[in-house]
Amino acid sequence: MKRHLNYVGAVVLALCPVGAGSAGAQTADIRTIVSVGGPPVVLNQNSQLNMAGVFMIGGSTSATVTQNGTSNATGVLQFGGTNSASVGQTGAINLAFVGQAGQSASSAISQLGTINAGTVAQFGTVNNSTILQTGP
Repeated sequence: MKRHLNYVGAVVLALCPVGAGSAGAQTADIRTIVSVGGPPVVLNQNSQLNMAGVFMIGGSTSATVTQNGTSNATGVLQFGGTNSASVGQTGAINLAFVGQAGQSASSAISQLGTINAGTVAQFGTVNNSTILQTGP
């Protein structure tokens, strides 16, 4: 059994990159926020990989997410009388989704990066959305 473990250890070491340069530590900030009738959500993320999921239910929902990193992804889902969402992303890859259902819905997505994808789905009496995408 010990001989088998030594063999597995040697294979793992052989597969690891040796002298691959200064890869550095990868940092990730992954958040999931669930709010039922709570205060507005404000989230700032500044890691290499930023991921945020915000789910809100209540009379008046408001979410603001700001992400600065290499890869950013945000999903906001709101169910309330008045819904407001704002997503700002700066990085090489930016993905954002906002879904809103209620009396009125307002959203803004701003993305600065090489690959940008933004989607808004609104189901309300009054709907307003803006998506701004720019490349380097």
